[in-house]
Amino acid sequence: MNEQQSLRTAGRMTDEVLGVLHARIVDGTLPPGRKVGIEAIAREFGISRTPVREAVLKLESLGLVDRLPYRGSVVAAISEEDLSEVAALRVVLEGLAAELGTPRLTKPDLVRMRAVLAELDSAADEPDYALGRFNALNREFHRTIYAAAGSPVLLRLIDQLAAEADRLRLRGDVRGSGADTHHREILAACERRDAVAVADHTRRHIAQLVRSRHHGTEPDLLSRVLGPDLHLSPEGAPER
Repeated sequence: MNEQQSLRTAGRMTDEVLGVLHARIVDGTLPPGRKVGIEAIAREFGISRTPVREAVLKLESLGLVDRLPYRGSVVAAISEEDLSEVAALRVVLEGLAAELGTPRLTKPDLVRMRAVLAELDSAADEPDYALGRFNALNREFHRTIYAAAGSPVLLRLIDQLAAEADRLRLRGDVRGSGADTHHREILAACERRDAVAVADHTRRHIAQLVRSRHHGTEPDLLSRVLGPDLHLSPEGAPER
């Protein structure tokens, strides 16, 4: 095997380990505070420590793993402050991506979005719905719009927040979050090519998870980002 092939193989191993660890953190298999032991993971996968170490470094850059004195790498904790900050950043970035992407959606994009909503409906009664099925389909639905914006940097920033959003979402009941209603409002606005409405519905969709955990009020940071025109009523509809 030449040097270039060796590098590609090492890169694939890093990506594979990253994908598995990422999924375990998001679905709670690796809970906050759990040690991420490089040697143990290397033994599990039957590989050297180097690609595992690189995968863990990438998880640190995503904020999913912390490096602590005397303990090494552990799964990062989740706090209410994290919930508010991640949601506030997503409101800004995903609202912008939704507004930019809506006019550029293709007919196949809309067909796929309708199909994703049908999959969400059919999966709603599955016992592990909130542990991965919802997250994967929800991300595909929204990412279709964001990818159409044609901004790789914006999409990369949104993707970096996605794992935190998925972990935080596991702490609430997605079935009672109003997500299905929001999704249909977003799709209807996309079909009308109403970019402003898509952005507004997207921002409220993101904010609703946080609001439901704070008994009817948004944390200060999220409230500032939403502004006076996008505060939520008790039912999740906009107050204007």
